[in-house]
Amino acid sequence: MQHDVAVITINYNSSRFTIDCVTNLLEKTDPTLNLQVVIVDNNSTPEEYAQLSALQGLDRVTIVRSKVNYGYAAGNMYGIQFAKAKYYFFLNNDCQLLNDCASILFNFCEQNPNVGLCSPQLYNEEHQPTPCFDYFPDIVSKFLGTGIFRITRRKYFHPRKKIPNTPIRVDVLSGSQLFIKAEAFNKAGGFDTIFFLYCEEEDIAMRLNRLGYDTYLIPEAHNLHFGGGSTEKSLAIQKEFIISYLYFYRKHYGFIKTQLLKFTLLVRYTKKSIKTPSNIHIITLILSGAHPKNSLRHSQTISEIE
Repeated sequence: MQHDVAVITINYNSSRFTIDCVTNLLEKTDPTLNLQVVIVDNNSTPEEYAQLSALQGLDRVTIVRSKVNYGYAAGNMYGIQFAKAKYYFFLNNDCQLLNDCASILFNFCEQNPNVGLCSPQLYNEEHQPTPCFDYFPDIVSKFLGTGIFRITRRKYFHPRKKIPNTPIRVDVLSGSQLFIKAEAFNKAGGFDTIFFLYCEEEDIAMRLNRLGYDTYLIPEAHNLHFGGGSTEKSLAIQKEFIISYLYFYRKHYGFIKTQLLKFTLLVRYTKKSIKTPSNIHIITLILSGAHPKNSLRHSQTISEIE
């Protein structure tokens, strides 16, 4: 049976967030929406995984466990193996829906068949709206700022800090809440699994855009994102961002723009290293090329799980 929407969320040693997220999702979603929930446990500790038993047996919920930490892209690609729906809703486990987001986004996409990707308006822990869309990170905007788009893209320019009242067409949406038409996602080939933690949203949005699909922010739908609930900040995480960012540039913008980006990053982190000497490690990474072989993906071991 095909569902209307399959919500896919990843759990990595953050089961409390996952339980709260799924419980909230089921409470907020109109029961007439044919909903499926797939939880991918990304090689959590046995103790963390055991906590998910609170969700075992719930109607519409499927829990699958991986022997390795797949990260965001591959973890979600693993999750869709167990999903069968017209739309996929990739939702971070540190989110709490403030209204029936799944139904609102489903209805919007049904009424606008050219939309391949959309998402709710994000709110922070104080329940204040926060910017949750961006522009494709072309090198021009890195030097001149996104204000340049006021001139080059008048029709689709929206100030990021101005919260819209009606749906707006955008380039990139927050990866914490991506609602994607399955047909479009499949045509694009899904997430690029070379990405481990960052830049997946820019990559999939750009590929969908090139296929002719539109991306929209839907402010009627409200989603609270705690942020940091599933990924702790560290030097290793910062380095992972640089690896993903430069891979994204090499893939979509070519050699010259990638070299310009490297120069920009080197200047930025050299300045930062004056106050934070640990940034010298990031400078070294950039100078070495920040190859995906340096990703955290390759520092893990395979677990023996029952």
